[in-house]
Amino acid sequence: MIKLYNYPILPDDENVIGIIGGGQLGKMIALSASKAGYKTHLFCPKGDNPAEAVVDKITNGQWDDHAKLVEFSNEVFCATSEFENIPSKSLELLSTKTNVVPSSLVFRCAQIRSKEKEMAIKSGFNTPKWFLIKNTDDLISSIKKINTEGILKTNSLGYDGKGQLTINKNSNFFEVWENLGSVECVLEEKIEFKREISLMYFKSLDGSEGFFPISENYHKNGILKKTTAPAYLDSNIEIDLKTKAKKLAKNLNLYGVLAIELFELFDGSIVFNEIAPRPHNSFHWTLNGCNNSQFDILVRTICGLPVNDVKCNGKWEMTNLIGQDVNNDNLYKDQNYILHIYGKKNIKAGRKMGHYNRNIS
Repeated sequence: MIKLYNYPILPDDENVIGIIGGGQLGKMIALSASKAGYKTHLFCPKGDNPAEAVVDKITNGQWDDHAKLVEFSNEVFCATSEFENIPSKSLELLSTKTNVVPSSLVFRCAQIRSKEKEMAIKSGFNTPKWFLIKNTDDLISSIKKINTEGILKTNSLGYDGKGQLTINKNSNFFEVWENLGSVECVLEEKIEFKREISLMYFKSLDGSEGFFPISENYHKNGILKKTTAPAYLDSNIEIDLKTKAKKLAKNLNLYGVLAIELFELFDGSIVFNEIAPRPHNSFHWTLNGCNNSQFDILVRTICGLPVNDVKCNGKWEMTNLIGQDVNNDNLYKDQNYILHIYGKKNIKAGRKMGHYNRNIS
């Protein structure tokens, strides 16, 4: 339940924004909050947390440390999470003490693939053919109903290609099941698609709402590598998608930001992939391509400031710097590459270390 405030909530020493999670998204949320005059308080476990460098206060604690969560909640007027896999029980506890935006209900839906797909279908989106898998018998019977290959995904806690395997009718189902931890899964029919696009909707606590221009995404090894925006889409299809996105947001009682990943098939139809109720990698280009970035807009929504559709200034390209990409000297020599380096201490293969934006108009 959203607490009642007199919106908008303006910056002062009492109105502190709580940020859950210490990664790059948390860092960029804090930078936008600071730019707008708000103080920030970070909650995250100890570790390599780049957000710690830019916030006003830090509480280090595990996600199930209820005493520290309560301590944190008492010092902020709202809390927003930089990632969707924080335990829903922790968010529910925070919700009894302070505003959580988006709500714990939204995050719970995003954490469970089957619930996410059910909500998407309820809102009018098409999805790939899918089945809930609770055991190997379910897997064996369901794979027979799929025409080609399938993607078996854990029903929760998967991201950037983790927690999923491609299978077909000749796979060793018992081995596959064990490799994913013998936990509840979702089997999706693998579809051939023309491109992936993403949509971002946002709604402020004052009731105003809007969209960013649509992004077009390119992946490598299951991780987003590059985004270009704005992506061209037939105007009638775009209007239809935005109508469905608003219905999905209404069904979730969403405030804050909501990214929706979609596939465009070769026949021009659009199918739903997944949601993320937080700033999204595919909208990092907005840091330079728009007057208000996705992080600026998130801050506005949780403070009840008015929002509307965001326009972009030209065509933009965002490229992730993954692992050792961050040490490419050439990136630093060309001022047309607008670098955003996250400040993570440990470079690992597959780890997002930063990104760069450039205007390609």
